[in-house]
Amino acid sequence: MDTVSTLSQASAGFARATESTAASSGADSDFDTFLTLLTAQLRNQDPLKPVESTAFVAQLASFSAVEQQVQSNTKLENILEALASGATGGLSQWIGQEVRNPGSASYENVPLDVLYLSHTDADQVELVVFDENNNIVARQDLDKDQSSVEWSGILADGSRADAGDLFRFETNSLREGEVIASSPGLVFSTVEEVRKFNGQPVLYFADGTQMFAADVEAIRAPQS
Repeated sequence: MDTVSTLSQASAGFARATESTAASSGADSDFDTFLTLLTAQLRNQDPLKPVESTAFVAQLASFSAVEQQVQSNTKLENILEALASGATGGLSQWIGQEVRNPGSASYENVPLDVLYLSHTDADQVELVVFDENNNIVARQDLDKDQSSVEWSGILADGSRADAGDLFRFETNSLREGEVIASSPGLVFSTVEEVRKFNGQPVLYFADGTQMFAADVEAIRAPQS
């Protein structure tokens, strides 16, 4: 559906550009036609019955209107091109940046920073680590009085995660051994794509996670 939507938007943009070009060409054509007709009229009018001054003034007014329409079309095209260029430039600035989001992060043989929340009534907080297939591969106790932790990449079997693997995190708040609340751990991951939805930029990440740019609370330059 995204592809269809993208193609539809592209087609609509092409249609608008075509209509604008056609309008400008039409105005240019009318301008040339008017000059031809006016010249022919002046050359062939009856010397005994020249064109009345009021009619001549009206024709000059028409001439001016046509000229202004051509100039207006040109200015409008320039404005639209400038706006389109500015919008694209703004979106492209997000590409390649690392943004904190509730998705997955790539492990690159360095600890991953995870931001978490815990329930105020919890007596225990744990970090649950999921691999790309949504399997639990590690658990780690957390300090309920803190809000961030570094996951070392050590899996439940004692081995170390492979570089390049993606991992997702959840925080479980427990009371007397029962989970009373769960929330996603927030990690830094790279923006792969940016689209607009209802006029607002939406950021897309490698694992398919997406978020509005307006919701971003932390961003950093690529670490690798």
